[in-house]
Amino acid sequence: MVGASTKDRRQHVRQLWNERIVVQFVSSTHDRLPAGTVVRCSTKDVSPHGVGIQLDRQLPEGFLLELCVEISDHPGSFFLAGEVKWCRELAEGKRNMVGVELKERQTDDFKCWRGALDKRSRKLPRQ
Repeated sequence: MVGASTKDRRQHVRQLWNERIVVQFVSSTHDRLPAGTVVRCSTKDVSPHGVGIQLDRQLPEGFLLELCVEISDHPGSFFLAGEVKWCRELAEGKRNMVGVELKERQTDDFKCWRGALDKRSRKLPRQ
């Protein structure tokens, strides 16, 4: 497990949410995960300041990402920046669940992201 703390440190309510996401690695780890690498994966839960994503590789705590999130009931995409806070291997061993804290909260895309979440949270049950 990358990221030793298993304590839930969330400050915001999260929503179960399965959407497509494209992740570009900003950090790199000794050419194993070169900066600029792009992978497609999916969200599993979201909150105003974080995203839980599932992908086929482990990412170290502190790893920087650029995220392009598409929401099925919203036109266009959101371009967000984030930092890996934890990474946990899933039971099947081929996938990893990664907790990402969103950064750069003053951007227009981040403000639109918050608005889309607020709108959607009025429609969906909370978890």
